[in-house]
Amino acid sequence: MIQPLPDYKNLDASGEAQQAALRMEARASAPASVHMFEQLVAPLLRENVRRVLEIGCGTAALSRRIGQRRPHASVYAADKSVGMLQMAQALIEQEQIGNVQLATWDVLNEPRPALAHAPFDLIISSVVIPYFTDEQIEALVPQWAQWLAPGGVLAFVEQDLNTDSVHFPDGQLPRDILAKHQRDIRPGWCLGLRPLLRGAGLTLLPRRSFLWTDQAYGPYTQEVLGRMADAARDREAITDAQWTEWKDGLTALANAGDFYYGLVYHLIAGRRE
Repeated sequence: MIQPLPDYKNLDASGEAQQAALRMEARASAPASVHMFEQLVAPLLRENVRRVLEIGCGTAALSRRIGQRRPHASVYAADKSVGMLQMAQALIEQEQIGNVQLATWDVLNEPRPALAHAPFDLIISSVVIPYFTDEQIEALVPQWAQWLAPGGVLAFVEQDLNTDSVHFPDGQLPRDILAKHQRDIRPGWCLGLRPLLRGAGLTLLPRRSFLWTDQAYGPYTQEVLGRMADAARDREAITDAQWTEWKDGLTALANAGDFYYGLVYHLIAGRRE
């Protein structure tokens, strides 16, 4: 149960790839996204980082930033969704980024992206892990660790779904809707990746954290908070009237300039010695 997260597993089949890509790009253009990159990802981009692989790249917003920051590096951005990669390619061409290559890759059914050959100095993903089962995560982390060059880093930027908060005048309603006690947060998610990295023979890097804050009620945040309200209504934690109060209340807060949504992201990473 991943109530706060949009379902990006089967976008091409559902026909939702384009709309999902637009939401992701809107979120990637938010000031918080820029700040998070600087705090969590930029410190990993040492001068000797020459080959980078992003797993589950979506519109390749992260790879595009990496490519711009390290123009001498070869950056490979891979995703399962053809629709996402089509928008990624258009943005790469628009921004004239020459060192980012895209590859269609179904992580669970293909050994590795066709364009990308190990070893890599950095393998990174952002909010990908919750879409795998525990067994899949346990198998994939050691596999990806083997693709690292000596000194290479395997890094995950993941949401801590126990930390989200929303400003709302009725304090009980967000508690009923966010319902952290109802979430199936599995052991291998987020900070639970650290034992898996250690088990893969990597040296753990210090955890770094970033508080993402939304003060504009944009499309991505609307979808996330709307999905949580829908799930709360489905499990009868809130009534139809409270569902309407939530939706209207958030819009009113946004119109007044008082909207706030916060969520902590962690960088979990290990280095191959």
